[in-house]
Amino acid sequence: MAIGATDLDLDVRDLPPCEPMERILASSDRLLPGQRLRALISREPLPLFPMLQQRGFNWRVVEVAEGRCELLVWRAGDLQVAVGSE
Repeated sequence: MAIGATDLDLDVRDLPPCEPMERILASSDRLLPGQRLRALISREPLPLFPMLQQRGFNWRVVEVAEGRCELLVWRAGDLQVAVGSE
């Protein structure tokens, strides 16, 4: 999948617990229409998903490997981004 030029990249793989989640939430809150957040993390962030949903975001884990997850986050209802995330 091609990642758009307006995507925000965030690598939180080496941060201590809670900090990756805090940075992902803070970065997602700054997303503009048409933007996605691409976060590289060390594992699938299951506790983060309900928080993203409550804040009005959709997400997709696009790649999972040993010690690496790639998480895309975009505003719910942003059809331009949602179509590109398929």
